[in-house]
Amino acid sequence: MSKKGSFLGIITQGSLSTGLEMRLDPSRSVEDLRVGRFVVVEGKQARFFSMLTDVTLQAANPSILLNPPSGDDFLLNVLSGGSTFGTVKVQPMLMLERENTIDEPLSDSDEDSSGLRPVKTIPSHFSPVFEAVGRDFALVFGEENALDPTNNHFEVGKPLNMETPICVDLGRFVERSNGIFGKSGTGKSFLTRIFLAGLIHRDIASVLVFDMHNEYGWQAMSENRSAPRVKGLKQLFGHKVVVFSLDRESSKARGIPDAHELYIGYNQIEIEDLDLLKGELALSEATLENAYIAREKLGQDWIATLLDMSGEEIDEFTQMHKGHPTALKTLQRRLNTVVQKTPYLRPRVNHNYIEEILAHISDGKHVVLEFGRQNNLLSYMLATNIIT
Repeated sequence: MSKKGSFLGIITQGSLSTGLEMRLDPSRSVEDLRVGRFVVVEGKQARFFSMLTDVTLQAANPSILLNPPSGDDFLLNVLSGGSTFGTVKVQPMLMLERENTIDEPLSDSDEDSSGLRPVKTIPSHFSPVFEAVGRDFALVFGEENALDPTNNHFEVGKPLNMETPICVDLGRFVERSNGIFGKSGTGKSFLTRIFLAGLIHRDIASVLVFDMHNEYGWQAMSENRSAPRVKGLKQLFGHKVVVFSLDRESSKARGIPDAHELYIGYNQIEIEDLDLLKGELALSEATLENAYIAREKLGQDWIATLLDMSGEEIDEFTQMHKGHPTALKTLQRRLNTVVQKTPYLRPRVNHNYIEEILAHISDGKHVVLEFGRQNNLLSYMLATNIIT
């Protein structure tokens, strides 16, 4: 592998806030460049790992554009690169110290001293720009090494129009909160599945997946017509993954073997869970205050007791304990709504399914909780709040 990629051009102007401008070398065509491509700007003191963000056509003399040559290939070739040329917007993303040459061997132990840092300056005029090659990506993203058990880098894919793999250090990935965002149909679920598979395969951490749309536990639909379905985590990793379901019938219909059912008792619902759902249930502060009174006076099974109370019994209860009858009746109606929309709720369950989930996670296994047909926002928020 060569030390540097193909020469693209030189930096002519720019700023730290708006990015750099590169004048394209006459030997290169603007049609060969794509927005989103990675390049390296070779400054005097640092190398700037950058991305192309825009391509523009320019002319040294505006009069050329007023009387453009037509049909004369010789004249077009004479003007191209001199009187007419292309410029490219380049956005620096990271700085790499010049001492870290591309052909130096990499290891996890010297990654922190490799000089990678946020961009705080820009290269000087006429700094050369090269295509980013595999070694540049390795310096920035690291390399996967299946023979090294201490190497936590995992290949997640390749950029468009490139054959260079991009890796993520899964050990660092799990140290902070992360999110995968994008427009509908851009592959968020598939990329998430790749990350989850990497975490399980490398045994980096135990995973608990709240699978609202049944995409990760068992097989899921693919946009590839030749392979309309893709394997889920249970199919890929077998006994390492345990699937729980809030809709056992849906899981059976989809052919998931050994799917564990999960029910939640009314007594496992805390008022704090209802507080997080107050927007969805239209609960006022007065209603929640009366919920605290009901829990204090009725005990652990206060929800089941409240749901069975008549209007007269609620009036008597509020008179005795200085509550508000209208607020408590409103709470009763809202709780009835919750029960009707979430069939996995039971007045009382003899088995603590949440403790079972925690036991699997403590044993190093991975849990996927499928929602089946219970994929409305209320069901999702309630179950995730209670379990977490």
